[in-house]
Amino acid sequence: MRVLTRQIAAMTLILGSTADAPATPAETHARVVDELNANSTIGDTLGHLANVYGPRLSGTPRYREMAEWTVRRFKAWGIDNARIESFGDGDRGWEALSFSAELIEPAYAPLGAQLMCCSRSTDGVIEDEPLLVNVHDLAALKAHRGKLYARILLHPDLPPPSEPETGRWSDERLRAAAERTNPVTPDGLDGPGSEISYLDVLRERAANADIESEDLQIARFLIDEGVAAVLLPSGAPAGVVSNRVNAGSVEFHGTDDPEPVPFFVVPREQYARLLHLYRLGKPPRVAVSAQTRYYADSHYHVNVIAEILGADPDLADEIVLLGAHLDSVEMAPGAADNAIGSASAMEVLRIIKSLELKPRRTVRVALWGGEEQGLKGSSAYVAKNIGDLLRQKFFGEHEKISAYFNHDNNGHDIRGMFLVGHHQLKPIFKPIFSAFGDVGGDTVTVELACCTDIAVFDAAGIPSFEWIHDPGPYFTHQLHTDLDTTDLVNLESANRNTAIIATVVYQTAMLDEKLPRKSGAGN
Repeated sequence: MRVLTRQIAAMTLILGSTADAPATPAETHARVVDELNANSTIGDTLGHLANVYGPRLSGTPRYREMAEWTVRRFKAWGIDNARIESFGDGDRGWEALSFSAELIEPAYAPLGAQLMCCSRSTDGVIEDEPLLVNVHDLAALKAHRGKLYARILLHPDLPPPSEPETGRWSDERLRAAAERTNPVTPDGLDGPGSEISYLDVLRERAANADIESEDLQIARFLIDEGVAAVLLPSGAPAGVVSNRVNAGSVEFHGTDDPEPVPFFVVPREQYARLLHLYRLGKPPRVAVSAQTRYYADSHYHVNVIAEILGADPDLADEIVLLGAHLDSVEMAPGAADNAIGSASAMEVLRIIKSLELKPRRTVRVALWGGEEQGLKGSSAYVAKNIGDLLRQKFFGEHEKISAYFNHDNNGHDIRGMFLVGHHQLKPIFKPIFSAFGDVGGDTVTVELACCTDIAVFDAAGIPSFEWIHDPGPYFTHQLHTDLDTTDLVNLESANRNTAIIATVVYQTAMLDEKLPRKSGAGN
């Protein structure tokens, strides 16, 4: 309690004015907004990351080239210690060189399908009347053993259409979130959360490391049988192709993993037509082709790190860390997921430098690789610099990092922040977020945030946070889909959000003491 009292006293000090610089959140926020209105580079950075370098799959020459461009941009802004850090020994990269999927009979039509990572190439164009079989059921597949050579398989079921959150969070939902006392709730803004922690997940994986998963068994069976390709339905509606399908038997990223048969995801409506043709007794004939390439060089698996060094000699070796992932999935340029997060994080450093703000602690930005392949870049960083999560043995930066802020939650308007169970931090952050009330960004909730690099730092016991974003069209049109393009990113929202993030990060770096941690967490 004494630590929390000192922190609140420190916030009271920050909320007062100083002669050297604007100190209150509102004053800092106003300066940042003015800088963004005059000189924002977010649109240009976003365009390069998404349109020039997207798709940005970790482990590929394109991804490495993009990382080098990012470092050059940091250096051109005068940012400190901009660098590339490699990880990924034993990991491989993958890219699609070309692919196609077409309906040949009863009438020609392009299928608009997308090829999934990490499919192998086909032997030219493969034409077939697809075999209906449950490709997620090893027993069902084995019933066709010896009859699958050069066949195209068509999964027989069409999933019900999803009904994700869209639009803008209501005042009622935000108010309920702010009043929440249990971080795990069925009505959470970022999903219900779970009593099972990421650390529990890691321990279960380690315990089952020697057990071959059914996904891997299916992948090997399809290869051994000589299957030509697999067609799956997209779960998204209205022609959107999403890779959020049950396709575990193709997503393998290790150098020792098999090279799976090609998996194509077909728009839901076109897939329904294929299934209907079977019911009419007029089975379709389709043709597919794919040319892909694998890369086994860890040189292509990297994180990008840059920072503004702390100005207080007593606190400069402490760190406020802002993370976002640079990589994308294979479907599209990855504008919302997560080029806009990376562009905004980069802009935070540019703003601090441009405004000559002097954070007491070092403000570091980490742009992660391999998030889409299992949080690999952030996990490698933690293992190298912070500690062993499984054994909960820590070193190095573990005691130096005051906070980790993550930006991977869609880019639509920020409405506040997830405290991820840190009840004791509400009195610290509520005064900061009150500065954003006029733009509707002042909700602070103890609810959990889901499924991204934040999990790694939270498992290390470091105070870790994610921004509350309005859903917008993210879950219907952008998340892991072929429509995740820059055209669906609202740059006005991006500038608004970056102003909030920069203010929060800077104010956190100005506290007298590090943020208190959960009782017993990471200690």
